Amino acid sequence: MSTLTKITTVESKLFLRDSTSAVMTFAVPIGILVIFGSIGFTEGDNENNVSAGFLPVLSLALAAAMLGLSVLPTVLATYREKGILRRLSTTPVHPVNVLAAQLLVNLVAAVGAAVVVLALGAVAFDIGMPDNPVGFLIGFLLMASSLFGLGLLVAALAPTGKAATSIGMLLFFPSMFFAGVWTPGDLMPEWARPIRDVSPLGAGMEAMQTAWDGGWPSATNIVALIVITVVAAAVSAKVFRWE
Repeated sequence: MSTLTKITTVESKLFLRDSTSAVMTFAVPIGILVIFGSIGFTEGDNENNVSAGFLPVLSLALAAAMLGLSVLPTVLATYREKGILRRLSTTPVHPVNVLAAQLLVNLVAAVGAAVVVLALGAVAFDIGMPDNPVGFLIGFLLMASSLFGLGLLVAALAPTGKAATSIGMLLFFPSMFFAGVWTPGDLMPEWARPIRDVSPLGAGMEAMQTAWDGGWPSATNIVALIVITVVAAAVSAKVFRWE
């Protein structure tokens, strides 16, 4: 068994033992789906140009955002605060394995949450599935990678776990607004729509909603998500401190 495999196994067990991570990853998106699905918010709103896929897309976006902007940076910053990364840097087990393991664990959790939400929406609320599954998967993975890139940047800059949580929440709530979580479709103010098109959560949700309706994510959304991922990863790699 390789070093990365061993560390990933350990990090997976720690993730599952952390009730906060489980709630953020699975309980919140499932809860949103069940609550809004139960009151009939599953057919969209043609008058305000809200797609029928808005509810499952919203649930998946929130799960990925909480993993990327809260769980991931908090865990890594806490490891640095407690000296775990510093101690690992003096052993053959280089701490970069911890970063890779954290990314793998959170990505698998995001994909797992996506599978559960889509299956529950189709079975319990007859929401259906994306008409363009390949485009939907591309949009979801790019959105997750951009959010995880921002999470690594937060982890690189935050001195403590609590600071990482605070910075992540400062990014999380504006991201929800510009993604149209509270003002979907044409309800969003005109001035905010260009920001939605290029913000990680907004571009990701737009890409997935377009694919849900059978289209392909727009070039603007795809390029924005790729640029955010590359820039955030490059900057975090440059400024990341092991201690």
